Amino acid sequence: MVGCGSAATGHVYGMAASGQFDIVALAEPSPESLERFRARLPLLGDVPAFSSADEMFQAVDLDAVTVVTPHTLHHPIVMSAIKRGLHVLCEKPLTCEVAHAKEIAEAAEAAGVVVMVRYQRRFDPAYRFMREKIASGELGELRTIAVTCGQRWQRGTAGTWRQDPALSGGGMLMDSGSHLADMLLWLVDRPVESVSALVDQCGSPVDINTSATVRFAGGVHGQLTVIGDLAITWMETVVVSGSDGLLRYEVDPQHPWRTGRVTFSRDNQIVEPLRLQRGPSEHEAWADAIRGEGPNLSPPSAGVRVAELTAAIYRSAREGQTVRLDTDADVALSA
Repeated sequence: MVGCGSAATGHVYGMAASGQFDIVALAEPSPESLERFRARLPLLGDVPAFSSADEMFQAVDLDAVTVVTPHTLHHPIVMSAIKRGLHVLCEKPLTCEVAHAKEIAEAAEAAGVVVMVRYQRRFDPAYRFMREKIASGELGELRTIAVTCGQRWQRGTAGTWRQDPALSGGGMLMDSGSHLADMLLWLVDRPVESVSALVDQCGSPVDINTSATVRFAGGVHGQLTVIGDLAITWMETVVVSGSDGLLRYEVDPQHPWRTGRVTFSRDNQIVEPLRLQRGPSEHEAWADAIRGEGPNLSPPSAGVRVAELTAAIYRSAREGQTVRLDTDADVALSA
Protein backbone atom coordinates (compact mmCIF):
# COMPACT_ATOMS: atom_id res chain seq x y z
CA MET A 1 0.00 0.00 0.00
CA VAL A 2 1.27 3.44 -0.94
CA GLY A 3 -0.29 6.01 1.37
CA CYS A 4 -1.57 5.30 4.88
CA GLY A 5 -4.04 8.12 5.39
CA SER A 6 -7.68 7.71 6.36
CA ALA A 7 -8.80 6.54 2.90
CA ALA A 8 -6.34 3.64 3.05
CA THR A 9 -8.36 2.10 5.89
CA GLY A 10 -11.21 1.32 3.49
CA HIS A 11 -8.78 -0.42 1.16
CA VAL A 12 -7.56 -2.64 3.98
CA TYR A 13 -11.11 -3.63 4.93
CA GLY A 14 -12.02 -4.22 1.28
CA MET A 15 -9.03 -6.41 0.58
CA ALA A 16 -9.57 -8.33 3.81
CA ALA A 17 -13.25 -8.90 2.94
CA SER A 18 -12.30 -10.23 -0.49
CA GLY A 19 -9.94 -12.77 1.08
CA GLN A 20 -7.68 -12.55 -1.97
CA PHE A 21 -4.85 -10.28 -0.85
CA ASP A 22 -2.00 -10.29 1.64
CA ILE A 23 -0.73 -6.84 2.59
CA VAL A 24 3.04 -7.26 2.76
CA ALA A 25 4.39 -3.69 2.73
CA LEU A 26 3.42 -0.09 3.42
CA ALA A 27 4.83 3.15 2.05
CA GLU A 28 4.13 6.35 3.97
CA PRO A 29 6.42 9.39 4.31
CA SER A 30 4.70 10.72 7.44
CA PRO A 31 5.63 8.88 10.67
CA GLU A 32 2.56 10.39 12.34
CA SER A 33 0.21 9.09 9.64
CA LEU A 34 1.84 5.68 9.76
CA GLU A 35 1.47 5.53 13.54
CA ARG A 36 -2.24 6.45 13.35
CA PHE A 37 -2.75 3.88 10.59
CA ARG A 38 -1.18 1.08 12.62
CA ALA A 39 -3.24 2.12 15.65
CA ARG A 40 -6.46 1.81 13.61
CA LEU A 41 -5.34 -1.51 12.13
CA PRO A 42 -3.23 -3.36 14.71
CA LEU A 43 -3.13 -6.49 12.53
CA LEU A 44 -0.78 -4.57 10.24
CA GLY A 45 1.54 -3.64 13.09
CA ASP A 46 4.30 -5.99 11.92
CA VAL A 47 4.04 -5.20 8.21
CA PRO A 48 7.25 -3.48 7.08
CA ALA A 49 6.93 0.19 6.22
CA PHE A 50 9.00 2.42 3.94
CA SER A 51 9.22 6.15 3.48
CA SER A 52 8.61 6.04 -0.29
CA ALA A 53 7.04 3.87 -2.97
CA ASP A 54 10.34 3.40 -4.80
CA GLU A 55 12.05 2.24 -1.60
CA MET A 56 9.27 -0.28 -1.07
CA PHE A 57 9.37 -1.47 -4.69
CA GLN A 58 13.10 -2.16 -4.41
CA ALA A 59 12.88 -3.97 -1.09
CA VAL A 60 9.78 -6.18 -1.36
CA ASP A 61 8.57 -8.74 -3.90
CA LEU A 62 5.06 -7.57 -4.84
CA ASP A 63 2.27 -8.57 -7.22
CA ALA A 64 0.19 -5.43 -6.94
CA VAL A 65 -0.05 -2.04 -5.27
CA THR A 66 -2.78 0.30 -4.09
CA VAL A 67 -2.11 4.02 -4.49
CA VAL A 68 -3.86 6.16 -1.86
CA THR A 69 -1.90 9.41 -1.98
CA PRO A 70 -2.68 13.06 -2.76
CA HIS A 71 -3.92 13.35 -6.34
CA THR A 72 -0.92 14.94 -8.05
CA LEU A 73 1.32 12.12 -6.77
CA HIS A 74 -0.67 9.37 -8.49
CA HIS A 75 0.97 9.58 -11.90
CA PRO A 76 4.64 9.00 -11.01
CA ILE A 77 3.81 6.23 -8.52
CA VAL A 78 1.47 4.40 -10.90
CA MET A 79 3.97 4.67 -13.76
CA SER A 80 6.74 3.34 -11.52
CA ALA A 81 4.56 0.38 -10.56
CA ILE A 82 3.65 -0.37 -14.17
CA LYS A 83 7.32 -0.35 -15.19
CA ARG A 84 7.90 -3.03 -12.54
CA GLY A 85 5.06 -5.17 -13.89
CA LEU A 86 2.77 -4.52 -10.91
CA HIS A 87 -1.01 -4.36 -11.03
CA VAL A 88 -2.47 -1.14 -9.61
CA LEU A 89 -5.63 -0.02 -7.84
CA CYS A 90 -5.48 3.77 -7.80
CA GLU A 91 -7.70 6.13 -5.87
CA LYS A 92 -9.64 8.69 -7.88
CA PRO A 93 -8.86 10.71 -9.85
CA LEU A 94 -6.40 8.61 -11.80
CA THR A 95 -4.43 11.75 -12.59
CA CYS A 96 -4.95 15.51 -12.66
CA GLU A 97 -3.75 15.90 -16.25
CA VAL A 98 -5.12 14.26 -19.37
CA ALA A 99 -1.70 13.59 -20.84
CA HIS A 100 -0.72 11.70 -17.69
CA ALA A 101 -3.91 9.63 -17.72
CA LYS A 102 -3.34 8.69 -21.35
CA GLU A 103 0.27 7.78 -20.59
CA ILE A 104 -0.86 5.41 -17.83
CA ALA A 105 -3.50 3.80 -20.05
CA GLU A 106 -0.98 3.18 -22.83
CA ALA A 107 1.72 1.92 -20.46
CA ALA A 108 -0.67 -0.48 -18.68
CA GLU A 109 -1.79 -1.98 -21.97
CA ALA A 110 1.77 -2.36 -23.20
CA ALA A 111 2.89 -3.98 -19.94
CA GLY A 112 -0.14 -6.27 -19.69
CA VAL A 113 -0.99 -5.19 -16.15
CA VAL A 114 -4.37 -4.31 -14.66
CA VAL A 115 -4.71 -0.68 -13.61
CA MET A 116 -8.08 -0.02 -11.99
CA VAL A 117 -9.40 3.36 -10.87
CA ARG A 118 -11.31 3.23 -7.59
CA TYR A 119 -14.65 4.57 -8.79
CA GLN A 120 -16.81 2.69 -6.29
CA ARG A 121 -20.16 3.65 -7.76
CA ARG A 122 -19.50 1.40 -10.74
CA PHE A 123 -19.97 -1.44 -8.24
CA ASP A 124 -22.98 0.07 -6.46
CA PRO A 125 -26.13 -1.99 -7.20
CA ALA A 126 -28.37 1.07 -7.67
CA TYR A 127 -26.05 2.64 -10.23
CA ARG A 128 -25.65 -0.72 -11.96
CA PHE A 129 -29.46 -0.96 -12.11
CA MET A 130 -29.68 2.46 -13.77
CA ARG A 131 -26.98 1.64 -16.29
CA GLU A 132 -28.69 -1.63 -17.21
CA LYS A 133 -32.04 0.12 -17.75
CA ILE A 134 -30.40 2.68 -20.02
CA ALA A 135 -28.33 0.13 -21.95
CA SER A 136 -31.28 -2.25 -22.41
CA GLY A 137 -33.36 0.44 -24.10
CA GLU A 138 -36.12 0.27 -21.50
CA LEU A 139 -35.76 4.00 -20.92
CA GLY A 140 -36.22 4.62 -24.63
CA GLU A 141 -34.14 7.29 -26.36
CA LEU A 142 -31.92 9.00 -23.80
CA ARG A 143 -32.72 12.72 -23.56
CA THR A 144 -31.29 14.33 -20.41
CA ILE A 145 -29.33 13.45 -17.29
CA ALA A 146 -28.73 15.57 -14.20
CA VAL A 147 -26.18 14.51 -11.58
CA THR A 148 -25.76 16.47 -8.35
CA CYS A 149 -23.55 15.91 -5.35
CA GLY A 150 -22.90 18.08 -2.34
CA GLN A 151 -20.69 17.84 0.70
CA ARG A 152 -19.53 19.96 3.63
CA TRP A 153 -16.24 19.76 1.77
CA GLN A 154 -14.79 23.24 2.12
CA ARG A 155 -15.15 23.20 5.89
CA GLY A 156 -14.12 19.57 6.29
CA THR A 157 -10.93 19.85 4.24
CA ALA A 158 -9.73 23.26 5.43
CA GLY A 159 -6.03 23.25 6.22
CA THR A 160 -5.42 19.87 4.53
CA TRP A 161 -3.67 18.87 1.31
CA ARG A 162 -7.05 18.70 -0.43
CA GLN A 163 -7.11 22.51 -0.61
CA ASP A 164 -3.48 22.77 -1.68
CA PRO A 165 -3.51 22.86 -5.51
CA ALA A 166 0.06 21.51 -5.67
CA LEU A 167 -1.13 18.26 -4.08
CA SER A 168 -4.83 18.10 -4.89
CA GLY A 169 -4.76 19.38 -8.46
CA GLY A 170 -8.14 20.97 -7.82
CA GLY A 171 -10.99 21.20 -5.35
CA MET A 172 -14.33 19.47 -4.77
CA LEU A 173 -14.70 18.62 -8.48
CA MET A 174 -11.32 16.89 -8.57
CA ASP A 175 -12.01 15.12 -5.27
CA SER A 176 -15.48 13.82 -4.29
CA GLY A 177 -17.00 15.27 -7.45
CA SER A 178 -14.78 13.02 -9.56
CA HIS A 179 -16.98 10.05 -8.61
CA LEU A 180 -20.08 11.77 -9.98
CA ALA A 181 -18.28 12.98 -13.10
CA ASP A 182 -17.47 9.33 -13.74
CA MET A 183 -21.12 8.38 -13.21
CA LEU A 184 -22.31 11.02 -15.66
CA LEU A 185 -19.98 9.61 -18.30
CA TRP A 186 -20.60 5.96 -17.39
CA LEU A 187 -24.39 6.19 -17.48
CA VAL A 188 -24.56 8.09 -20.77
CA ASP A 189 -21.69 6.13 -22.35
CA ARG A 190 -21.28 8.49 -25.32
CA PRO A 191 -18.51 10.89 -26.33
CA VAL A 192 -18.64 14.41 -24.92
CA GLU A 193 -18.95 17.08 -27.60
CA SER A 194 -18.97 20.31 -25.62
CA VAL A 195 -18.85 21.70 -22.09
CA SER A 196 -19.98 25.02 -20.62
CA ALA A 197 -19.26 25.61 -16.96
CA LEU A 198 -19.19 27.99 -14.00
CA VAL A 199 -16.84 27.56 -11.04
CA ASP A 200 -16.83 29.39 -7.70
CA GLN A 201 -13.85 29.08 -5.35
CA CYS A 202 -15.74 30.69 -2.46
CA GLY A 203 -12.55 32.27 -1.16
CA SER A 204 -10.60 29.01 -1.30
CA PRO A 205 -7.47 28.37 -3.38
CA VAL A 206 -9.40 25.60 -5.20
CA ASP A 207 -12.83 25.16 -6.74
CA ILE A 208 -15.72 24.65 -4.31
CA ASN A 209 -18.94 24.89 -6.35
CA THR A 210 -19.23 23.84 -9.99
CA SER A 211 -22.09 23.80 -12.50
CA ALA A 212 -21.46 22.27 -15.91
CA THR A 213 -23.66 21.68 -18.93
CA VAL A 214 -22.40 18.81 -21.06
CA ARG A 215 -23.54 17.97 -24.58
CA PHE A 216 -23.00 14.37 -25.62
CA ALA A 217 -22.94 12.83 -29.07
CA GLY A 218 -26.47 12.25 -30.31
CA GLY A 219 -27.78 15.37 -28.63
CA VAL A 220 -28.06 14.07 -25.06
CA HIS A 221 -27.92 16.92 -22.55
CA GLY A 222 -26.15 16.47 -19.22
CA GLN A 223 -25.88 18.59 -16.12
CA LEU A 224 -23.22 18.09 -13.44
CA THR A 225 -23.54 20.12 -10.24
CA VAL A 226 -20.94 19.86 -7.48
CA ILE A 227 -21.56 21.72 -4.22
CA GLY A 228 -18.60 21.97 -1.88
CA ASP A 229 -20.04 24.30 0.75
CA LEU A 230 -23.14 22.24 1.52
CA ALA A 231 -24.75 22.88 4.91
CA ILE A 232 -25.15 19.14 5.63
CA THR A 233 -22.82 16.15 5.38
CA TRP A 234 -23.72 14.84 1.92
CA MET A 235 -26.32 14.81 -0.83
CA GLU A 236 -26.42 12.89 -4.10
CA THR A 237 -29.13 12.77 -6.74
CA VAL A 238 -29.40 11.49 -10.29
CA VAL A 239 -32.31 12.04 -12.70
CA VAL A 240 -32.23 10.37 -16.12
CA SER A 241 -34.99 11.12 -18.63
CA GLY A 242 -35.69 9.05 -21.72
CA SER A 243 -38.45 9.00 -24.30
CA ASP A 244 -40.12 6.06 -22.53
CA GLY A 245 -39.24 6.45 -18.88
CA LEU A 246 -37.54 8.16 -15.97
CA LEU A 247 -34.87 7.03 -13.50
CA ARG A 248 -34.41 8.77 -10.15
CA TYR A 249 -31.75 8.11 -7.52
CA GLU A 250 -31.20 9.71 -4.14
CA VAL A 251 -29.16 8.85 -1.07
CA ASP A 252 -30.47 8.96 2.48
CA PRO A 253 -28.83 12.02 4.13
CA GLN A 254 -28.67 10.12 7.42
CA HIS A 255 -26.76 7.24 5.81
CA PRO A 256 -24.94 8.96 2.94
CA TRP A 257 -22.45 6.21 2.15
CA ARG A 258 -24.99 3.43 1.68
CA THR A 259 -26.71 2.51 -1.56
CA GLY A 260 -29.44 5.04 -2.25
CA ARG A 261 -33.07 4.67 -3.31
CA VAL A 262 -33.65 4.21 -7.02
CA THR A 263 -36.98 4.27 -8.87
CA PHE A 264 -37.89 3.53 -12.48
CA SER A 265 -41.02 5.16 -13.89
CA ARG A 266 -42.55 3.91 -17.12
CA ASP A 267 -46.05 3.58 -18.59
CA ASN A 268 -47.56 5.41 -15.60
CA GLN A 269 -46.05 2.87 -13.23
CA ILE A 270 -43.27 3.36 -10.70
CA VAL A 271 -40.99 0.47 -9.90
CA GLU A 272 -38.70 0.56 -6.88
CA PRO A 273 -36.57 -2.58 -6.95
CA LEU A 274 -36.43 -4.26 -3.56
CA ARG A 275 -33.60 -6.66 -4.31
CA LEU A 276 -30.93 -4.86 -6.27
CA GLN A 277 -28.43 -7.27 -7.74
CA ARG A 278 -25.11 -7.00 -5.99
CA GLY A 279 -22.01 -7.17 -8.12
CA PRO A 280 -18.42 -7.61 -6.99
CA SER A 281 -16.73 -5.03 -4.81
CA GLU A 282 -13.92 -3.05 -6.41
CA HIS A 283 -11.33 -5.20 -4.64
CA GLU A 284 -13.01 -8.44 -5.71
CA ALA A 285 -13.26 -7.16 -9.28
CA TRP A 286 -9.61 -6.10 -9.23
CA ALA A 287 -8.54 -9.58 -8.13
CA ASP A 288 -10.74 -11.18 -10.81
CA ALA A 289 -9.24 -8.95 -13.50
CA ILE A 290 -5.69 -9.68 -12.34
CA ARG A 291 -6.39 -13.42 -12.61
CA GLY A 292 -8.02 -13.02 -16.00
CA GLU A 293 -11.35 -14.18 -14.59
CA GLY A 294 -13.24 -10.98 -15.33
CA PRO A 295 -13.00 -7.62 -17.13
CA ASN A 296 -11.47 -4.50 -15.68
CA LEU A 297 -14.68 -2.74 -14.64
CA SER A 298 -13.01 0.62 -13.97
CA PRO A 299 -10.12 0.82 -16.46
CA PRO A 300 -7.65 3.66 -17.09
CA SER A 301 -9.86 4.84 -19.98
CA ALA A 302 -12.39 5.90 -17.32
CA GLY A 303 -9.67 8.02 -15.73
CA VAL A 304 -8.85 9.55 -19.11
CA ARG A 305 -12.48 10.51 -19.77
CA VAL A 306 -12.93 12.06 -16.33
CA ALA A 307 -9.66 13.98 -16.72
CA GLU A 308 -10.82 15.31 -20.10
CA LEU A 309 -14.19 16.40 -18.72
CA THR A 310 -12.65 17.96 -15.62
CA ALA A 311 -10.11 19.90 -17.64
CA ALA A 312 -12.81 21.09 -20.05
CA ILE A 313 -14.90 22.32 -17.10
CA TYR A 314 -11.98 24.24 -15.63
CA ARG A 315 -11.08 25.72 -18.99
CA SER A 316 -14.66 26.75 -19.80
CA ALA A 317 -15.02 28.47 -16.43
CA ARG A 318 -11.64 30.15 -16.75
CA GLU A 319 -12.24 31.45 -20.29
CA GLY A 320 -15.96 32.10 -19.96
CA GLN A 321 -16.89 30.18 -23.08
CA THR A 322 -18.06 26.81 -24.31
CA VAL A 323 -15.28 24.29 -24.92
CA ARG A 324 -15.71 21.80 -27.75
CA LEU A 325 -13.92 18.52 -27.13
CA ASP A 326 -14.31 17.27 -30.68
CA THR A 327 -12.36 20.24 -32.11
CA ASP A 328 -10.20 21.52 -29.23
CA ALA A 329 -7.52 18.85 -29.26
CA ASP A 330 -5.53 20.68 -26.60
CA VAL A 331 -8.51 21.13 -24.28
CA ALA A 332 -7.02 19.10 -21.49
CA LEU A 333 -3.28 19.42 -21.39
CA SER A 334 -3.81 20.22 -17.74
CA ALA A 335 -6.60 21.09 -15.35
